[in-house]
Amino acid sequence: MNHDSPELFDRMGGADALSAIVQDMYERIFNDPQLAPFFKHVQADRLRKMQYEFLASAFQGPVNYTGAELTAIHHNRGIHAAHFALFCTHFAEAARAHGAKEVDVDQALGQLATYKDKITGDSNVDG
Repeated sequence: MNHDSPELFDRMGGADALSAIVQDMYERIFNDPQLAPFFKHVQADRLRKMQYEFLASAFQGPVNYTGAELTAIHHNRGIHAAHFALFCTHFAEAARAHGAKEVDVDQALGQLATYKDKITGDSNVDG
């Protein structure tokens, strides 16, 4: 891992490490009784590919996300803040298991948090 890189993608270990993190994360998610039902009819290989692209792009990597817009793909799926938090927990545990430094895991979680409302359909706007 290049812990001195300004890009989070590199600090997380680059393409190979991020791919391994995504694989590990989905093993955890598919075994989580609260999250597994969301993925019951999903093509796992395509999901992993899209998630890798999304995370690599979000972490300033040399990858463009080619998947659907987040609001559209998650709309009316019943995903709540608690589900999003569990997803992030599995991501963090997988990242740590693959050698990511805590400061980088924290930054990655902060970056993921910016997408929460698009995934849950929540609004963070005061009334």
